[in-house]
Amino acid sequence: MLSYLLYSLFILACLVLIVSVLLQPGKADAGSLFTSSISSTAFGPRGTQTILAKITIGAAATFFVVALLLGFGVGGGQRSLMEGGFTPQPTPAPAASPAVPAEGAAPAATPAEGAGATATPAASPATTASPATK
Repeated sequence: MLSYLLYSLFILACLVLIVSVLLQPGKADAGSLFTSSISSTAFGPRGTQTILAKITIGAAATFFVVALLLGFGVGGGQRSLMEGGFTPQPTPAPAASPAVPAEGAAPAATPAEGAGATATPAASPATTASPATK
């Protein structure tokens, strides 16, 4: 429940901040920024702040505070799968494979070969020559 409140306050602060920044009047025209007449008026005298400037400051402060609260996980809920005690689902055991004949033993004839066919002995890994062992 608190997370919904924080997210809605965060979105509201974002919208108010965007609107208030876009509504503020410019300080000077673009052409005067590149001339030498800005030396004494660059930062201008500090007068009374308008209500729009106060709204902008309030929305910015709310935005940053709520962003920090959401970042630290104050709203509740899990922040990561690694923190939540994730238990993996058991994987099914592989199907049993047929028995493999021992090394050097001749494999049995398959029904497709017929009863009269002779089987050739299987080549063992030790007797085959590989390029790395030469």
